[in-house]
Amino acid sequence: MRPSAEPSFDLDYSIHDFEVDPNPDSQYLYQRIDEASLAESVAPAGRTLDVACGVGSLAIRVQERGGEGWGIDSSQEMLGLSHWVFPNARLPLVRAIAERLPFRDATFDRIVCKGSLDHFVDPQAFTREAARLLKPDGRLVIALANYESLSCKLGRLWRRIESGVLGWPEPPHRAYFMPPLDHFHKGELAFVRRLGGWHLELERCYGISLLWLLRNSREWRWGDKLADMPSPLAQTLLRGLDKIAYRTPALADMIVSVWRPRAGAQR
Repeated sequence: MRPSAEPSFDLDYSIHDFEVDPNPDSQYLYQRIDEASLAESVAPAGRTLDVACGVGSLAIRVQERGGEGWGIDSSQEMLGLSHWVFPNARLPLVRAIAERLPFRDATFDRIVCKGSLDHFVDPQAFTREAARLLKPDGRLVIALANYESLSCKLGRLWRRIESGVLGWPEPPHRAYFMPPLDHFHKGELAFVRRLGGWHLELERCYGISLLWLLRNSREWRWGDKLADMPSPLAQTLLRGLDKIAYRTPALADMIVSVWRPRAGAQR
């Protein structure tokens, strides 16, 4: 994947860059990512660093579970907003970029990066830094959107049918199966498996959600169909698809990978 411009450190993104999708498939995905990230992030009496933490919601929830939550983010606006969202929190927040983390070696039991790694200029630099900061029994957790998911594959296939067979014009907006312009890397399983380098080894990898955003067709709107279903039926369907996604991360909407420091790797 080639970005439209030379990569640069993203120091000024804003809360206004994010939109909330009310469709049931999106709401289910957001909830599952939050649940999985929290479950992987808490080390009893341990210290967790959330990289690209936004307003620090995950670090706050880690503290509520008895851990010590820390957050780093490159956006001054997001860090400032945290003090407004959580005015009574005693949350250590640091402004820094992921490729250069300002902490001592072996400082953290868990390091988490949720949905942000494809924005980083140099993901390998981040994983090297994460390996340096992890304690010997620590874990790095990465959750990343998958642009080779089943949903994206079906969307691209339908787009080819629309344009090549039906002769329909291309829609003016970016299709959901195309990485946004501010993504410098294409999230997919092959990309995820290369992240560890010489410093980290993959312990586990699983998927979350299936068929998210499958609404490129002008005749079939997956999210709209779910919204029209009775809620218990829609939730049952989404849970069933999620179980399939867990075992097939290559086709899942989100890929979660858990890494441990490689034995004997030089810090």
